[in-house]
Amino acid sequence: MKKTAFLLIIFLLIPGMALAEKKIGILEVQRILESSEPGKQALGQLTLRFEEMRADLDRKRAEVESLRRELQKQSMVLSQEAQQDMEAELRQKMQQFQQKYQSYQMSMQQKEQEVSDPIIEVIFDVVDEYAKENGFDMILDAHGSGIIYARDALNITDELIQKVNQAWEARN
Repeated sequence: MKKTAFLLIIFLLIPGMALAEKKIGILEVQRILESSEPGKQALGQLTLRFEEMRADLDRKRAEVESLRRELQKQSMVLSQEAQQDMEAELRQKMQQFQQKYQSYQMSMQQKEQEVSDPIIEVIFDVVDEYAKENGFDMILDAHGSGIIYARDALNITDELIQKVNQAWEARN
């Protein structure tokens, strides 16, 4: 019964939708974030920060691995107490590494949000203005909306990248 009612509503709405021509655009927000000037600047900041964190984590991982190898080498010659001490030290270093990793991960997510929020705000302002100026009824994000196919002519990403660059330059 519900299925029949649903189909009836769809069939009643289709003629109305067909009569009213809608102008729809597709954009790729992720590509705008990666290709626009503010996006490239943000990515540069994040890359520098990430490299510093990665280098620190690599040092910590090397310490853990070195201690693990040392423990394996000496396990036969160490006293039980000395072996337990080394195992405790290894567990402590592994725990410190995991805590540092989680801390860096949260820090990177926070930093990414911090640098991308102003850019996303500009993107939305530009999209809103562009849609109004060009008579769009709807603009969808190609990746977030589940769109499987759209004509290339509907994709306005390249135009919006230029407009985002201009708007960003005007703001800064």
